[in-house]
Amino acid sequence: MEVVLDPTAGSLLRSKLTAPQLPVDYLPRPLVQAAMQSHSHARLLLFCAPAGFGKTSALAAVAEQRRQVGNAVAWVSLGAEDDDPSRFFQKLINALDAALPGVGTAAADILGTAMQVPVAAVMESLLADLSRRAEPLLLVLDDLHLVQDAELLGMLDRLIKLAPEGFALAVGSRAQPELRLATWRAQGLLLEIGSDELRLNKDETRDYLRQGGLALDEPTLNALYAQTEGWMVGVHLASLLLRHQPQASVQMASVAGDQAAVGAYLLCTVFEQLPAEMQEVLLALGVATQVSGDLANALTGRQDGQALLERLEAMQLFLLPLDRERQWYRFHNLFAEFLRARLKERDPERLKQLHFNASLWFTNHHMQNLAIEHACLAEDPEMLAALIDGCGLELINRGQLNLIYRWRKQVPDEIAQRFPVLVLADVWTRAAELSLPDANRMLDEQLSRWSQAKQGPLNAEALAALTIKAVLAMQKDDLDTCLALVRKVEAQLGQHTAFLEVAMLILGALAYVMLAQPDQARRLLALAQQRKHFLEGRYLDMQLANVEILLYLEQGMVRQAQLLFGQLRLRVLPWFGERSRACALTTIIDSLIAYQEANLEHIEERLRWALATVDVINPIDIYAQGMLSLARTHRLQERPKEAQACLTLMQNLAARNQTWRFYAQAVGEDIAMILQEPAADRVKRAEQRFAAVEWAKLAGHYQRMPLNPVLWVQGLTRIRLQQARGHYSEALHEITQLRSQLQNNWHGLQRLRLDLLAALSYQRLGYQERARSLLVQCLITAEREGIRSLFIEEGDAIQQMLQQLESAERQPTVQSFIRGLLAIWPGQAARKSLEALDEGLTEREREVVCLAAKGMSNEEIGQQLALALGTVKWHLHNIYEKLKVRNRTQAIRRARELSLLD
Repeated sequence: MEVVLDPTAGSLLRSKLTAPQLPVDYLPRPLVQAAMQSHSHARLLLFCAPAGFGKTSALAAVAEQRRQVGNAVAWVSLGAEDDDPSRFFQKLINALDAALPGVGTAAADILGTAMQVPVAAVMESLLADLSRRAEPLLLVLDDLHLVQDAELLGMLDRLIKLAPEGFALAVGSRAQPELRLATWRAQGLLLEIGSDELRLNKDETRDYLRQGGLALDEPTLNALYAQTEGWMVGVHLASLLLRHQPQASVQMASVAGDQAAVGAYLLCTVFEQLPAEMQEVLLALGVATQVSGDLANALTGRQDGQALLERLEAMQLFLLPLDRERQWYRFHNLFAEFLRARLKERDPERLKQLHFNASLWFTNHHMQNLAIEHACLAEDPEMLAALIDGCGLELINRGQLNLIYRWRKQVPDEIAQRFPVLVLADVWTRAAELSLPDANRMLDEQLSRWSQAKQGPLNAEALAALTIKAVLAMQKDDLDTCLALVRKVEAQLGQHTAFLEVAMLILGALAYVMLAQPDQARRLLALAQQRKHFLEGRYLDMQLANVEILLYLEQGMVRQAQLLFGQLRLRVLPWFGERSRACALTTIIDSLIAYQEANLEHIEERLRWALATVDVINPIDIYAQGMLSLARTHRLQERPKEAQACLTLMQNLAARNQTWRFYAQAVGEDIAMILQEPAADRVKRAEQRFAAVEWAKLAGHYQRMPLNPVLWVQGLTRIRLQQARGHYSEALHEITQLRSQLQNNWHGLQRLRLDLLAALSYQRLGYQERARSLLVQCLITAEREGIRSLFIEEGDAIQQMLQQLESAERQPTVQSFIRGLLAIWPGQAARKSLEALDEGLTEREREVVCLAAKGMSNEEIGQQLALALGTVKWHLHNIYEKLKVRNRTQAIRRARELSLLD
């Protein structure tokens, strides 16, 4: 939304959200009206035709008809600057609120507090508001061809699909928009209006000219119509030309039939018939996409700007009023493009100067986005940098970082380094390229320029820089730096922008979780909750919930984490789309919970999306946990190659960022996989892999952490190696040493894993009762929290212990939990299916499916096996039944999964 402090600016904003008035000479389009009547239930009305066919006027006529029968009408005139989620939604929300007061209030809150525009969340909020309104609504989006953002267009499809009954979307576009047109067409929800419906026939062309006072003879009319082919703007241009130059019909007849050529000829000819003074005025005014009387004075140097605009409108020189008060006008797009091209060709320096003047005018009238756009076109990087810097923090708060990036490209580095917001934009870019030293150096240099007295509060720019610095530290696992910055802001809490303060507190709480300091984490979460009362957005709500859920996960309280996530899903997630960038961390955390519970069905799909999606707050710790869970999921699904690929990516990520605790985790998981292979040399290879790591050197980076994560992985891996060698007493000693490092009321999953490994060692040493008692205690804890994957990770030795315990265990809850675990053990379902198939699939049926897998047709199978064609089909039918599939392709795939083709 523009910052509007001037009445003229307010009028401009309204003009873009108001349907234009129909021209007095507007001719109703019979084909359009007939199509509207025959498609009264269409939800998408697409007016698609080249420039000059009267799409906007036709849309305005439809809007007026709907308004007369009691429909609410929301109108948005789009510009090139609206190919940006924030700008687009600001206009859309304002238009909907004007048509249906109250619609979009919550969406505006989301838009105002999200660091990046959560496109899906905003749309879901608008859909929720619309579902509560009974009034029929027509939403008009004119000039949609100017919007190319795929995510925005996808959300429009969602709006068409899910909006309540009585809703219709009318679109004006020069090109087919990237919407699901085939789907809407097949469902009968699309009405397409194109050039054929919008063009004038010869009789309508005659009537249109007569309304303008032109009565042409038949030859002249035929010549004009042959060249314009009913093209509305072409007819109008021709009428202007013939009023001043009746003999021009002869010249027109010599122009080729190409519509573009006709248009260029007519525009040029009409323009050149005007007095030289008027030509200069039009060239100056054509620079601005919207023009008011005062802006006209600034561009032309005149004092009669408003009267001038009204006179041009009366002359029908393609100047269209944008509001009923006639404070704002715009030229028809085709004429505006002609004027700008003409001025650029004739006097490019004057074109730049006029853009500069427009930028100054918009700046003085507090319309910063338009001011910046004209500064770009003026090719004045100094002015552009100053304008971006002046409103940059506001743009960041509104989630318009992408606008800053776009404008930043037009500012030379030597100028940009003098402006704080442009430096911050550069830092984000460097961070995305994983160049942390450069990013931090730039921030430190900038902070030194912004330094204030020590006792004074941080200024807004410094706080924004510190927030970015903290986010970068979190991304790179530099937790000490992150917390130092958080403490600096915490000391001045309440003196800054609430959004940035809450973001900093959340970052601090997350860092404390990673450092195993839950009390400190909860203290910062409480402060963030208090400070968040000054905000209405839901993005930070979600991040607060994420940190609280992680707290419970780290304690091993998976059930409580699942309960909190269920509340988050009901309370906050509906405001965000399923694939909203803002939900990346939430999706990873949901997958971490699902993995612990061994609900593996959709983990891979969710994690692959989330790990490839970077939100503003994207701590490497959570992403690394997600990668580790994905590798373990592949492992539990008996897909070792995919698991190994994930671990390799995790090691590369860790090495690139020098976050060695994640490198150690990946190596430890790699060794665990090797130890569970059937190969005879697995222990030797695992030991070689273990010896290749400089554990002490890696651990030196984490001496200040209560539980050194590298030493934990080293100790856990050493336990597994000792058990693989049969050194169970040494393994128990290692377990005791490692357990002493765990904190009370924390490290719940780690403690459970050590107890499970201890039970295995006791069992192998012959202490059966002690092993059984410890295993039962592990099972009771795991059943209470819903933890399953941890048992499966430790492999066949644990499976054998569970199988032995199953028949002897008398507690029904524990026995049921054991049976559930064994039922989901890797390979279990396939073995059961194979056993059933071995009884039901005959040898002949095996032969048939094997030949089918080789690509043979039914006839070829019959010849190979000396069977009649009908017999082959009968065998295939039986195979489909037994494999529970529908066709040959599915049968072959299923047989291959069950190793029936070997």
